[in-house]
Amino acid sequence: MIRFIISFSVAFLISVAIFGQTQSDTIFCYQAKTPVTVDGQATEECWTNAEWHAIDQVWIPWAVKMKEGDFKGRFKVAWDELYLYVLVEVVDDSLSDDHTNPLQNWWDDDCLEVFIDENRSKGDHERNCNAFAYHVSLTYDAVDLNASGSGVNYKNNLKVDMDTIGTDTYLWEFAIKNYSASFNISNPEASRVKLETGKKMGFAIAYCDNDETKARENFIGSMVMTQATANDMYKNADHFGLMILSDQNFTNAFSKQFENEVKIYPVPAGNFLNIETQQNEMENCTVSILSATGQVLKIATFTGMKHTIFTGDLGSGLYVVKVTRGDYSVSKLISKNK
Repeated sequence: MIRFIISFSVAFLISVAIFGQTQSDTIFCYQAKTPVTVDGQATEECWTNAEWHAIDQVWIPWAVKMKEGDFKGRFKVAWDELYLYVLVEVVDDSLSDDHTNPLQNWWDDDCLEVFIDENRSKGDHERNCNAFAYHVSLTYDAVDLNASGSGVNYKNNLKVDMDTIGTDTYLWEFAIKNYSASFNISNPEASRVKLETGKKMGFAIAYCDNDETKARENFIGSMVMTQATANDMYKNADHFGLMILSDQNFTNAFSKQFENEVKIYPVPAGNFLNIETQQNEMENCTVSILSATGQVLKIATFTGMKHTIFTGDLGSGLYVVKVTRGDYSVSKLISKNK
């Protein structure tokens, strides 16, 4: 194998074909049970269990059909408290790195661009740290714009390794630190953000493809974009996809007893949904119904052993029901019929 020295209790993951679905829906980011060793090998359990998502939307030139074999890409995401992990498989028939200065025309060489909005605040990030658009080169530089509009190398914000795994096929592995909008490159740890279950982030990924020319030939991303917004990602986070940090064992971190006490029925739900507990009182208990994209659709507070919430105005589909009392929380995925 040739090495490149250049350097919620819900696991609701939609099954995808070999190159996955385009990131037009919510991604539920898999929690890694052990830290990822960034070596381009993808040997950790999180990569076995996380789902593939496609990088298949040609943003520039918009919606053109690329020639067979020119590029194909897919990615997985995982997380722990300290890092967002990203695994990307790229098929590229020609790797190009012609600009020796990483702060000049960094978008015109082959590179992976990772878009992260730590708290999904959306909005402008062209000359601030409201979000990041890391252009990660074949030499592992990670360039974005700074307040003056010049390129700055944020390579210390992440770890990355890329390995050749087949003919024209490369595996990139990332561990990315996460920062708030107050990020200062001279003291980055002051704004470091720890990740936790249920956190919502903005995320997208793209690839700049240059087949040994002086300029980028194609820009291919994970989001469905309009022609008018196809080149907006580097300056505006409004179109980043929604990513929710999930944990298959989420309720185990809270009270197993509380989980066993709570019943949610009927499933599939009809016009009403019942929440029942074995306890005599449910003081300060809150029930929330969320869409699959994490939007809170209904919320109610109740006491007693049973509460009924009207769901007749919800369309058919999948929903998350979250019941919370104090520090204890239970989340369950339910289906809803018409």
